[in-house]
Amino acid sequence: MTRIAIGIDIGGSSVKLGAVDESGAVLVRKRIPIEREIGFQDFVSTVAGAVEELSPQLPAISTIGIGVPGTPDPDSGMLLGRCPAIPSLVEASLRGPFSQRFGVPAIVRNDAICATYGEMRHGAGRNLDRFVLFTLGTGIGGSVVIDRKVIDGPNGLPPQLGCMSMDPARMDIADPVPGMLENLASARALVNRYRQLQPGNPASNAEIVVDRARSGEAAALQAVDEVARWLAQAIGIMSNMLNLEAAIIGGGLSAAGAFLTDRIARHVRDFVLLKPGRPPVIVTAEHGNNAGLIGAGTLALDALPVAA
Repeated sequence: MTRIAIGIDIGGSSVKLGAVDESGAVLVRKRIPIEREIGFQDFVSTVAGAVEELSPQLPAISTIGIGVPGTPDPDSGMLLGRCPAIPSLVEASLRGPFSQRFGVPAIVRNDAICATYGEMRHGAGRNLDRFVLFTLGTGIGGSVVIDRKVIDGPNGLPPQLGCMSMDPARMDIADPVPGMLENLASARALVNRYRQLQPGNPASNAEIVVDRARSGEAAALQAVDEVARWLAQAIGIMSNMLNLEAAIIGGGLSAAGAFLTDRIARHVRDFVLLKPGRPPVIVTAEHGNNAGLIGAGTLALDALPVAA
């Protein structure tokens, strides 16, 4: 009998959840809005209620995986440090309330680790041994896979890919690290750069900038190309160190598809030592914004004891 997990991916303004089977298929999914200032117990009640709304459509649930925007201790699920997206989540571990309410094991992991795991097991990284996943949204997250293992640090600390200093002379974007990648190549950075280039016709989000670039608008094309170049520089640095096979582009900005990845691929050759290495392949995440919930559910399923 196929086991099923509930995967929960917590974002800054919404929570995505769905039922994931052992093949990585999302059987049913739901997205619910969440206010940043929601209290811990109200958060648990709201999300658990949404899970219960899915349950009648499913067989029995075997486990629950929860991806959070922070650093959860792998054993306890308690967040270590702050959680700016939803501050109340530092008050207690989500593992206990969800495990008790549904009577199944639950795990809590970093959201970027979950997304990377989902793409490694069931997405664009399924046939790769060494790659990096970038999640490009309001900020930049992600992780690295080496020899089919998602790399994290002590107590589950995720890599801070967005904090790589790409241009330390840029003191105008120096918080918390001068000229860091997140302030140069995230979806928010793309919009900010476009507004600098086109102050008389600003865009409210990255999708609008990409659409204008597709239509041939010079300022939008320049902004997209600059983002692609910064990402290519970061990928080149990492590839030279780790001999990566590929870079997978996920998060909301990945909706630009080949319009963005082709530009990154053209620039990345300028930053990679081609011999004896090779330029990494640049691809879009196969599961897009579902990668986090798929990864959370798959991590939880893989943590279950193997059936006799």
